[in-house]
Amino acid sequence: MIRTHKISRVFTSEDTETTALREVDLEIEEGEFVAIMGPSGCGKSTLLNLLGLADKPSSGSYFFDGNPTDAITEKGMTRMRRGNMGLIF
Repeated sequence: MIRTHKISRVFTSEDTETTALREVDLEIEEGEFVAIMGPSGCGKSTLLNLLGLADKPSSGSYFFDGNPTDAITEKGMTRMRRGNMGLIF
């Protein structure tokens, strides 16, 4: 249901570039329960924002229910979140 292939997320400001995620591969099948744990600042919230379609990766591929998400509009992302997801931060 959820598959990522080398997704990365880089945040850029005027003079700083921060890599929050680097080439993450992940597969979550329908019905699976997943807990993402780690120390503060390791990228958990960034990953969940990408998986929850609240943000888009800087590079890599994210597939939801077998469909690529890179060309989905903001409106389409909202529709997918509303009808298919539940995240607890």
